[in-house]
Amino acid sequence: MARPLTPLGSLGAEVAASFDADMAVRKRAIAQAERLFLAKGMQAVPSPWRKRARVLSLAAAAACVALLVAFVALRTPPRLAFTVDGSAGQAQNWLAAPAARPVVVEFSDGTRLTVDPLSRARVVDTEQYGASIALENGSLSAHVVHTSHSAWHLIAGPFAVRVTGTRFDLRWDSASQRFAITVLEGSVGVAGAIVGAERPVRAGETLVASVAEGRFDLINGNEPLALPGQSDAAPAPLTDGPAFGDPRTAPATSAQGPPDAGTPEISGRDSGGAWREMAKKGDLRQAFALADARGFQSVCDSATPAELLLLGDAARLSGRPDRASEALFTLRSRYPRDPRRAAAAFALGKVAFDQRHAYAQAAAWFSTCVREQPNGPLVREARGRQVEALRNSGDAPGAQRAAREYLAHYPDGPHADIARSVLK
Repeated sequence: MARPLTPLGSLGAEVAASFDADMAVRKRAIAQAERLFLAKGMQAVPSPWRKRARVLSLAAAAACVALLVAFVALRTPPRLAFTVDGSAGQAQNWLAAPAARPVVVEFSDGTRLTVDPLSRARVVDTEQYGASIALENGSLSAHVVHTSHSAWHLIAGPFAVRVTGTRFDLRWDSASQRFAITVLEGSVGVAGAIVGAERPVRAGETLVASVAEGRFDLINGNEPLALPGQSDAAPAPLTDGPAFGDPRTAPATSAQGPPDAGTPEISGRDSGGAWREMAKKGDLRQAFALADARGFQSVCDSATPAELLLLGDAARLSGRPDRASEALFTLRSRYPRDPRRAAAAFALGKVAFDQRHAYAQAAAWFSTCVREQPNGPLVREARGRQVEALRNSGDAPGAQRAAREYLAHYPDGPHADIARSVLK
């Protein structure tokens, strides 16, 4: 048990220790005395005194209960609270910054996160001295207040960032699988994917990594936050666009092996190509509006697997999870051997979790992602999200089993703290 921090905490601890030592004896003695007192002694006591004795007895009992409640409250460490653009925030809620402005997240310890426009993140969980944050796509700036107990973790794709107190800029492009972090003050530890075990990044340094290229670089100096391999070419479509549904009702063909023979990676540019141009510019809402106006199903019919993932993300950001589902299920059914089916399964799990709060369904989709591509780039995140989903669904045995599997594979992974809390 943690050491009490206040005189009231010390008092609560002493009271609780005393209660724990002789609670059983005290209960029997009180019960016996009450029976004898009420059965014999009170007959000889005038009525007003009997009433006063009962009142004093009830008051004493109430005081004991109050002390116990206070002690329990003292033993439960408070979690950090936070606001999103000034309104009370809630863990696990989706934070999607619009194109016109950032989203500001402020924690009760003074820590501040700024989620940049067109970026997506969520607060996974909060603790007494920190929180776990997932950057789904885009970039954010963080100013973490340092204390001797600070415990902050950020997840960006297959990368984990451990923070005590510092200022840094973080970016993760889920489409191209590129990661970058620039530390302005203090230091952080980065682990995972091609980086390997935790690697320190200090003030004035930038770490950039490309999962697709299998390389990373540590750059000295405050250079612009850029990602390896970036150019003016069209970005690769997002691989984490959500949808919804149950994997048990989806096609079960294995996703292992190369893409289907003859699958075109570049579809013909016809009169419906306007949505692609908007997607290149990052305006996914307008891209969806153009695709939907032309006929969403017909656009899906002519789309490549990568474009179907992009359409799913555009539909979700436009508030149309039904269309997102349509695009992702089209990918999974039409391209049974394309490895991007696993990314679609992961996306289906995310929308079930983040938007529909269908946690059992989300767990099934995350499990599907792991089964279909056990060595893929999303497997660690999928296993971690599966632990969360099973926990939230109320499936304690399933959550504990998933937590043990996660810790066996990733004892220092970004979801390790959540997994350990499930096993307590």
